Amino acid sequence: MCISQPVESPFASFLLYERFRFTIKVASFLVLPPYKGAIFRGAFGNSFRRAVCAIPRSDCSSCILRQKCLYVSIFEPPPPAVYPDAAKFNRAPAPYVLNPPLTSRQAFHPEESLDFELVLIGPAIEALPYFIYAFIEMGKRGIGPKHGKYDLTSVDLIREEETPFKVYDGEARMLSAYPPRIPTVPIEPGNGLNTLTINFLTPLRLKVKGDLATRLTFDLFFERLVQRLMLLATFYNPAVRLPDFAPLIAASRDIRETAYDLHWYDWERYSTRQKETMRFGGLRGKISFSGELGPFVPYLNLGQTINVGQGTTFGLGRIHICQNDFGGMVKLPERPEIPTSA
Repeated sequence: MCISQPVESPFASFLLYERFRFTIKVASFLVLPPYKGAIFRGAFGNSFRRAVCAIPRSDCSSCILRQKCLYVSIFEPPPPAVYPDAAKFNRAPAPYVLNPPLTSRQAFHPEESLDFELVLIGPAIEALPYFIYAFIEMGKRGIGPKHGKYDLTSVDLIREEETPFKVYDGEARMLSAYPPRIPTVPIEPGNGLNTLTINFLTPLRLKVKGDLATRLTFDLFFERLVQRLMLLATFYNPAVRLPDFAPLIAASRDIRETAYDLHWYDWERYSTRQKETMRFGGLRGKISFSGELGPFVPYLNLGQTINVGQGTTFGLGRIHICQNDFGGMVKLPERPEIPTSA
């Protein structure tokens, strides 16, 4: 059994977020790379800046409007000055996750459709109309090496246990106010759950002592998930009281791997800002764990929404949680070491 959609955790209220599904229809021949995160994120960032920047020729770092700039708050967010350890961070984690289409197909013809997901966190939720406008303009300008054009046909709000709500109708070119989130009854930890599988839909990049991890353990994964949850909540919902994660972090060391099918996946992107090609490899595939997993489930569910590790704005670190899913995997009698990348 898989958890196909993230569900509410007992402490989900400490992290404010909304998920939106964007549907586009190809207008002219469109060519995209096998992994589409970089091209979607790069073109979208440029389109968003053109849409909101008041001084287009200005360098963001020295712009006099930086403190009030929507582009900066989304793409180059500084840590809040009131945060005790603000000096340790050049930037706060971005308040959005852009999950590109998962298909590896590269050629798309007119009238074909593609879906991708946008997760907005904290104050970024209120900027949804700007995101929609940026994606509309991005489709008019074209993306990919052939500058293929598309039309944004719809944007749907996706919530747990609710029917998708159409926020934007491309045919009518109309935005609709979506209903407020109705408080749900928090789910209890998965008592009795002793096995689960994490499927890494996109490359996972975790650094350990400056190097990318090529061996994954549950405690390493859970610790990095908790770090991301705490930073997002602290920076974008600072008034709330955070859960005490210390007991769970300690307990995560007792969770063992039971099966794995992880491999290294490399992809490259060209950074127009840094004028160089950058490599963004990471772990893909599945890994199964056993132990007293119930208390971790609410936070793993949140991980399905916010992604984990580096490059989440490109859609990296996207996970899917299943129970008792060992299909095509190697069962392990002992704790293994995952082969390093070539």
